[in-house]
Amino acid sequence: MAALLVLVVLVVLGGGGAAGDDVAALLEFKKGISDRGRDPVLGSWSPPATPDAGGGGGGCPSGWRGVVCDGGAVVGVALDGLGLAGELKLVTLSGMRALQNLSLAGNAFSGRLPPGIGYLSSLRHLDLSGNRFYGPIPGRLADLSGLVHLNLSHNNFSSGFPTDGIRQLQNLRRIDLRSNSFWGNAGDLLAELRNAEYIDLSDNLFTGAVDLELESLSSIGNTVKYLNLSHNKLQGGFFRNETVGAFKNLEVLDLSNSGIAGMVPQIDAWFSLAVFRVAGNALSGVMPEALLQNSMRLVEVDLSRNGFSGSVPVVNSTTLKLLNLSSNTFSGSLPSTVGKCSSVDLSGNQLSGELAILRAWDGTMETIDLSSNKLEGSYPNDASQFQNLVSLKLRNNLLSGSIPSVLGTYQKLQFLDLSLNALGGPVLPFFFLSPTLTVLNLSGNNFTGTIPFQSTHSTESIALIQPVLRIVDLSSNSLSGPLPPDISNLQRVEFLTLAMNELSGEIPSEISKLQGLEYLDLSHNHFTGRIPDMPQASLKIFNVSYNDLQGTVPKSVEKFPITCFRPGNDLLVFPDGLPAGNYDDTGVAQSQSSHGHKAGVRVALIVGCIGAALLVIFIALAIYVVRSQELCGRNGFRGQITIRDLKLGRLSRPNLFKPPKDNVIPTKTSFSNDHLLTAAARSMSAQKELLAEAAVEYGYADPKEVTEPSSSGMAETSAAVPAMEPSPRAVLPTSPHFIDSRFHEEPVAFEVYSPDRLVGELIFLDSTLVFTAEDLSRAPAEVLGRSSHGTTYKAALQSGHVLTVKWLRVGLVKHKKDFTKEIKRIGTIRHPNIISWRAFYWGPKEQERLIISDYVNGDSLALYLYESTPRRYSRLSVSQRLKIAIDLARCLQFLHHEKGLPHGNLKPTNIFLTGPDLSPKLVDYGLHRFMTPSGTAEQILNLGALGYRAPELANTAKPMPSFKADVYAFGVIVMEMLTRKSAGDIISGQSGAVDLTDWVQMCNREGRGTDCFDRDITGLEESPRVMDELLAISLRCILPVNERPNMKMVCDDLCSITV
Repeated sequence: MAALLVLVVLVVLGGGGAAGDDVAALLEFKKGISDRGRDPVLGSWSPPATPDAGGGGGGCPSGWRGVVCDGGAVVGVALDGLGLAGELKLVTLSGMRALQNLSLAGNAFSGRLPPGIGYLSSLRHLDLSGNRFYGPIPGRLADLSGLVHLNLSHNNFSSGFPTDGIRQLQNLRRIDLRSNSFWGNAGDLLAELRNAEYIDLSDNLFTGAVDLELESLSSIGNTVKYLNLSHNKLQGGFFRNETVGAFKNLEVLDLSNSGIAGMVPQIDAWFSLAVFRVAGNALSGVMPEALLQNSMRLVEVDLSRNGFSGSVPVVNSTTLKLLNLSSNTFSGSLPSTVGKCSSVDLSGNQLSGELAILRAWDGTMETIDLSSNKLEGSYPNDASQFQNLVSLKLRNNLLSGSIPSVLGTYQKLQFLDLSLNALGGPVLPFFFLSPTLTVLNLSGNNFTGTIPFQSTHSTESIALIQPVLRIVDLSSNSLSGPLPPDISNLQRVEFLTLAMNELSGEIPSEISKLQGLEYLDLSHNHFTGRIPDMPQASLKIFNVSYNDLQGTVPKSVEKFPITCFRPGNDLLVFPDGLPAGNYDDTGVAQSQSSHGHKAGVRVALIVGCIGAALLVIFIALAIYVVRSQELCGRNGFRGQITIRDLKLGRLSRPNLFKPPKDNVIPTKTSFSNDHLLTAAARSMSAQKELLAEAAVEYGYADPKEVTEPSSSGMAETSAAVPAMEPSPRAVLPTSPHFIDSRFHEEPVAFEVYSPDRLVGELIFLDSTLVFTAEDLSRAPAEVLGRSSHGTTYKAALQSGHVLTVKWLRVGLVKHKKDFTKEIKRIGTIRHPNIISWRAFYWGPKEQERLIISDYVNGDSLALYLYESTPRRYSRLSVSQRLKIAIDLARCLQFLHHEKGLPHGNLKPTNIFLTGPDLSPKLVDYGLHRFMTPSGTAEQILNLGALGYRAPELANTAKPMPSFKADVYAFGVIVMEMLTRKSAGDIISGQSGAVDLTDWVQMCNREGRGTDCFDRDITGLEESPRVMDELLAISLRCILPVNERPNMKMVCDDLCSITV
């Protein structure tokens, strides 16, 4: 049809390049443009009264907007950025043989690029960028032999970009295809672009590799100055050593997020290179030092989000301005000098040592980001040279001391983040007087004293200097005293959180004067009095819970849910009834009522129902206690104990803490041998071991496989089983660890101090829940299970809050200083898919080391995959498995790239699915940071026995968890979700396969990857592509360490999958 239309146009217009033909073509072209405003942009495009009335000589319409004439013919049409739209028929222009420039950039045009584009034989400049053109690129594009500039960027083109014939475009100097959905082999395309100087293929779906042979790159190497292949799906490594020298004029190279892996060779031959970006790949090894030396003339170096290791070299370059080495595994101290850099980002590494090295850095610095490292000491108060500093980020380190006054001398400072450290002392007032500071984050420290919103001088100084703070976060400190009325000086503040402090007094009414306020969190303090009126229309988040406020809630904040006011504030009065939410004084959700009488009736009904329910529960508990006492008489122990009982030795039950006194404390060998199953044993029981681990360690056993449910709904373990005889109903009858921990009958007393002599430290990491060691010791506790880390309990405080208490075994943790430092750092981590730690306890005896977190109300991923009773756990659908994988990947990306922390113990039993949407929650993360080397080695050995240990850790004398090891374990878990087979299984009947990963790899090589999929998955038939893409990602995750992607790349790939 398009060809026929071209023929009609040529026949009608006949004369080829005549002006009259051009006018007719442009008028036909205009029909596709939506330009119907009062003052049309193309109002000048109207038919001439006579053939010669165009105004450009010979009838050429040079008076038309955007039209350029030369010699009586139209040579240019430029309608850039005019806000035009419409479905264009570009084929109408195919008869304009003199047209040299067609530029429609920056509009909202749509349509296809027709094959007839090849008839524009004079075209030199084609720019369709920033529109909505779609469809394939015709092969006739290669007929534009005179084309110099081609820009199709930022459109919706989706096809393989044609490489056949592209070599004919000998004059093409600039090609820009970014931000489309082109695919094809990028290496083949590069080999065909013989004389291009500017090549941008970024943000597409190109595959292939760049480590091409020298002869494929020799021609382009002589001409290319700008090469951008970022955000594609390339494979293979970096340019080869022998091809590096071929790029003689290269100035900008961007391979960020392209998928390349391996090591970077020496590139000091690139004398003209100014910008070098390879962020977000799987590159590894030692960073080439030449990048930071004067031998190159680099201005920007970005190696972030890779796997580079070693120390950060000293920067001697005098041209380098931007250096980004963030989210790698660099170690050692900070470099003693960074040359003349204006921006340095070393965040998310493992750098250590003193921060005082900063005093030797050059004063040209504008941005410094050293977040998420292990830097110690305090900020040097003599570092006065940073007068150009705009942004300083030191969050999530081990810094101590007080805030240095030198920060108040930085006249250009706009962004300051010192959060998640151990800084103390007062908050200095100059932060609230700065005329430049817009973001202040001091959260998660130990700051004390009052908040100095007002200077020690008179308010006149504030009137002269208007603060420009927009974001203020002082949460999770120990600030005290009242909130001063001078808070009204922060007229531009939008985000204000003072939560989790010790502030008191009334909330000043002046807070209502903060007209731009969008987020206000004053929760977890000791505020009293009334809530002031908050008339700000912009206020979206408001939280005053966990305070002692009273009086009537203002109308202006009644729109917020009840959780913004409760718990706490028991004397608050809601004139229109409690707002909607999921909390009230009785623990029952209530909806908002517009009539006080109806609300009262509801409350009465609820109280009556609760009273009846409590009566029933009381009777049931009475019966249960009687029966439990009878069982105690027969079996010798109760089903529920208190931590006080454990401390006082009032326990006569199987030893779950340590061996009897006549036994030797388990060594590394005795623990690890429990999991050293032979291949044959693993083939029979690997799935059962996963279930056993979930059941024993976290208390979620299958009642049909482990025990019968008791009258209380909790599984009880029979003590009548002989010590070394496996129960016929045991989950893992061949496991000595399981037998010892569940069926050993010899009674033992756990010898620690009783509560009245408790002299240890109970240190809170989250002040939202406060209790005493006495409260904890009296809490009814159920033994959830035992692992190589120690024993885990479920403890219910008298307040009703349920906790998980991990009692660490003897010899597992480091000395108190290292233990406290690491656990405080890990304890500050907050993420929707992580069970955060509440507190830890360090007692006077070696066996008194406790980690306290919220109880996980859910079941492990292992149970959902392998539990043998389908009526209890429905099979996960394709979309559910994809969501779980994406949530886990985002969480691991957060741990790796935001917190610089590998999980270290990733397996299905440490992933819990909670809520109706089965949101995954990670537990047991980062334990290796405070464990002894032998404890860490044992943890990794256990992972190996279960099939989750990365191969590179097996051959290391002192193995340590790593980011890439987490990626490997994640890949194995995704495979398990796809196949519903355990990582430790031997797949019978498959020659050459040893375990799950080998079997899946073999099936994939043989082209039968779909044979691996769990056939019981709901929706498998509708979403085979999703399963294929998940399988491909899992296979990439278990590649050798140098080729394995990082978690950011894995997360990006997963998020690109659509159901």
